[in-house]
Amino acid sequence: MSQSHSHSTGGHGHGHVGSDEMNLKKIIFVGVLSLAVFAAGIVWAYFILVGQRAEIQRNGVEKTATELGKSEIGIVDQVLFSVDNRLEVWRAEHKKRLETYGWIDKAKGVAHIPIEQAMAKVIASPPDIAGEGVPPTATPPAMPPEFTGTEAQKPSPEKSKGSKR
Repeated sequence: MSQSHSHSTGGHGHGHVGSDEMNLKKIIFVGVLSLAVFAAGIVWAYFILVGQRAEIQRNGVEKTATELGKSEIGIVDQVLFSVDNRLEVWRAEHKKRLETYGWIDKAKGVAHIPIEQAMAKVIASPPDIAGEGVPPTATPPAMPPEFTGTEAQKPSPEKSKGSKR
């Protein structure tokens, strides 16, 4: 009644491949095919290189591009760091705005004032933003009474009425 089950394929005589075994022929075929595609790519790249060299010898080196020397080509900055002064210009423009009077929106009547003057005005009369901008009063609030421990021992009337503890 007891039958011996062998997991090897040799004992059963079946020609199928088990899940744990690899098909070596397929692996070798894929490897050789990959090498052939890679070799074809190398040959193709070589012929492109030879063709480009021949074209350069016939026509000479290309003329310099018209965009060379520009500070920006497309979206790429091409300026040397030693001659790039855009940051200093930007800082000067923004510093001028922070230190002078001017209009933000003249039609609406919105203007800006120098930052130092604006900070002095805010310090002199802080805005009351939900009670956060008001400076503290001269007298601190009263401290809560200290906990002595006797309050915890007294049962509260609400708990003692409905509780069955």
